[in-house]
Amino acid sequence: MSQHEENVVGLTPGDKFLKFLKRSDIRETLGWAVFYTAVFVVLALFFYTKWMPVRLSTDMKAIERLMVIFTIISTPVFGLVMSMATYTFRHGVRGNTPPPDGEPFRTNRLGITIFSAISGALCLVAVIYGITSMNSEALAAEKNAPNSLIVEVTGQQWLWSFNYPQLGMESNVLNLPINQPVKFIVTSKDVNHSFWPVQLGVKADANDIVPVEIRTIPNHLGHIDVKCAELCGLYHAYMETNGEVMSKDDFNKWVTDNGGHVA
Repeated sequence: MSQHEENVVGLTPGDKFLKFLKRSDIRETLGWAVFYTAVFVVLALFFYTKWMPVRLSTDMKAIERLMVIFTIISTPVFGLVMSMATYTFRHGVRGNTPPPDGEPFRTNRLGITIFSAISGALCLVAVIYGITSMNSEALAAEKNAPNSLIVEVTGQQWLWSFNYPQLGMESNVLNLPINQPVKFIVTSKDVNHSFWPVQLGVKADANDIVPVEIRTIPNHLGHIDVKCAELCGLYHAYMETNGEVMSKDDFNKWVTDNGGHVA
């Protein structure tokens, strides 16, 4: 038994935990943890979404909210890791003589219990929120299904094509009417691709066997960047196109100008 272990024999779990917190290294580490946690919570709340793509759909809004909440949930763990790294950098070994061992944390059952309870609670919140969000999005998609504009998306090395079967037209750009539910049916003519209209906040793998369906509702006017998010060959980085979320009148004009008919 080490000297530190002998010193804590006979102490209650609460006394052990208080003694642990009184250590100067622990107080400094926890101070840095609080500092890093506060900084990154502020960044998540006020700056995170400013660095994300422009929001053009209900899905993108949900993704922003999910990213902010998951970032806040994970920030205490990140803050603790950063605080230990900071303490090590400030008080690391100088020369060839290592510092004496500190009191082993494994004997501090109350501390381990508190740490496990907080970590477990954060994970539980993340899981419950994630499942709830998925269910609400699925219900919304089901509700809007009968009114959806169908867009058949086909990927091939190294371009995208978009067929609008209800409108009798095909295009190499992705234009959509605002506030119109959309169902994408995604396939591939060759290797696997990944259809990613960035500002819409949806993504789907494209394969040549089973069509993949995704839904969204564009609710803001703006530019859409369409990219491939899966390595698909030599010119993968150039497999991109664009499009617009348009007003209903502008979309109808674009359809008729390209040989289609307004639904």
